[in-house]
Amino acid sequence: MKINVTGATGSLGQKITEELLKIGTDKEIAVTVRNGDKAKQIFGERVSIHVADYQSTDKMMNAFTGTDTLVYIPSIVHPNLKRIAEFENVLSAVEKAKVKQLIVIGFFADHENNPFVLSPFYGYVPRRLASANVHYTIVRNAMYADPLPPYLPELIERGKLVYPAGDGKINFVSRRDLARAIAQIAIQPELYGKTYTLTGKKAYSMPELAEILSEASGHTIVYDPMTAQEFADTYDEPKGFGPILASLYVAASCHLMDETTNDIESITGQEPEDLLSFIKRNYKG
Repeated sequence: MKINVTGATGSLGQKITEELLKIGTDKEIAVTVRNGDKAKQIFGERVSIHVADYQSTDKMMNAFTGTDTLVYIPSIVHPNLKRIAEFENVLSAVEKAKVKQLIVIGFFADHENNPFVLSPFYGYVPRRLASANVHYTIVRNAMYADPLPPYLPELIERGKLVYPAGDGKINFVSRRDLARAIAQIAIQPELYGKTYTLTGKKAYSMPELAEILSEASGHTIVYDPMTAQEFADTYDEPKGFGPILASLYVAASCHLMDETTNDIESITGQEPEDLLSFIKRNYKG
């Protein structure tokens, strides 16, 4: 069985590939990446390395040929139309290469009424897959917990958490926990053909999150939100990113970022790491 992971030099893709190498000793693990040299530095001879990008259907088709299960991680490109075009290229390559199972990694901001700027892409993907000539599995994940520890020094300096999320809650999950679950899905065909929502154990209000950040850092951090416009202006680096990021927290204020499931535990037999423990373990203050 050949499992091929796209974007394997990225933060999530690398973790998924490492998990597959731990548990998939009887599987052939391949990666499809833009930078073959970088992949070689990370994985050495442990994986088969294919070089392609989401712009070239032909190169992807060659990279995907012989693949039984493809784990597809979308790029972070925006706007939506550009990302949708990349997805269409991937889908065409998957069909031409006769990939047996496509596992699509997404985000749980796919609601019809979600104001997150990139929500249209996540809503498009499952509807498009339903009409495609492929066998597929969808993974929807909660918000990454990983950016929280490196954000702590700024929060400590401010003394406040400024997300414009109102009274909404957000569920956070680490990339490590996501990778563990996605790797298990990839190696177990009996898990194919479903939609999974991979989340942490609970969703947190912003005052609760501020308390966790305070405890993890040993500094008092209170919830004192900016307006969405203030937040967009403050974090508009790279240029144009601020409004996208702000819209994510506006979605939280609409109570659309708090989905919580036990899918990770059901798949792996192990609960996802508690958010406080995760932040304490990764904060280097």
